[in-house]
Amino acid sequence: MKNLILISILILFSFNSTFSLAGKPNIPKGINQDTFCDKEREKYGHVIILLDLTTDIDSARKEFIKDQVFSEEFYLKYDPFTKFSYFLINHNKFSENTFVFTKCRPKNGSSKSKKEKATMFENSKVLSSYFKRFYLASNKIYDEIFSTNKESRYSYIYETIAYIFQNPKLDFASNQPFRELIIVSDLMQNTTRLSFYKACNANSSNAKCPTFKDFMKNLSDKDYLLATSPNGKGIDLQMIYLNYRKETNKEIDISLKNLWINYFKDQKFNVKKVITQLDIEY
Repeated sequence: MKNLILISILILFSFNSTFSLAGKPNIPKGINQDTFCDKEREKYGHVIILLDLTTDIDSARKEFIKDQVFSEEFYLKYDPFTKFSYFLINHNKFSENTFVFTKCRPKNGSSKSKKEKATMFENSKVLSSYFKRFYLASNKIYDEIFSTNKESRYSYIYETIAYIFQNPKLDFASNQPFRELIIVSDLMQNTTRLSFYKACNANSSNAKCPTFKDFMKNLSDKDYLLATSPNGKGIDLQMIYLNYRKETNKEIDISLKNLWINYFKDQKFNVKKVITQLDIEY
C-alpha cells in the first residue's frame, strides 16, 4: 500500500514537472494562464505609468526614463502578476489615446526571492524565459515610443490623469486590490483652461509657482477642477520629474513640484516620492 501511494506521488510530481518543462509556468489559482493577470482582481494590482512627451526628450532623458520605468529592476519592485500599463501624454487629445502597452508580468524564477522562485512543480528556466518575453516586449514599446517625437501645442497632464480615472476601460477602478500611478513629466501643465506657464509666470525672470492654496484661491475655473478631480484615496503616487532648465528656473523646479504634491495630497493620494532628474551640462 505504501509503495502504491509513493508511486502515485511520483507520477503526480512527474506530471506537474513535465507540464512546466513543456513550456508553461505553474499558474496560481485565480490567475489567467495566458495573460498572467488576476482574473478576479483579488490580490494583484495595476500600475499605470503616464509618459509626458510634450517636452523635448533628448538622449539623456530617454535613458533616465528607461532606467526609472522600463528596467528589470523597476518591474521586480512589484509582485509577480502585477499589471503594468503605459499611457502617453502627447500631441493627441487625451481622449484619443489608449494604453500603448498593458501586460501582467510573470515570475522571473530567481531563487533569491520567495515570491519569484520556482515551486516544486516549476522550472526556473521556464519562468526566466517568460519573464524575459515580458521584459523584451516592454522594451520594444519603449523603442517605438521614442522613435518619433511630435511637437504639441498643449500639455494635457491634469486632463490625462482625470481621464485615467473616468474611463472604466482602463481598469483602474477601486475594485483593484492595489493601484499606483506614476507620472513621468516636466509637470508643466499647459492648456487654455489650466496653464501653469501662466500661473507660475514662467516667462518672467522672477518665475515661481504659487502655493496650492493660493492657486485654488485665484483659479477662475475652480468648479471645473473640483468636479473633475479624481479621488486618490488608497492610491500610491510617484512623480518622476524631468528637470529642464531651458524652460524653467530653480524656483519653478521647487514650487512646481510642491504645487502638484499638495494638489495630490488634497485629493487623498498617498504621495510616495518625487524623483528628480539630475541636471546635465552641455
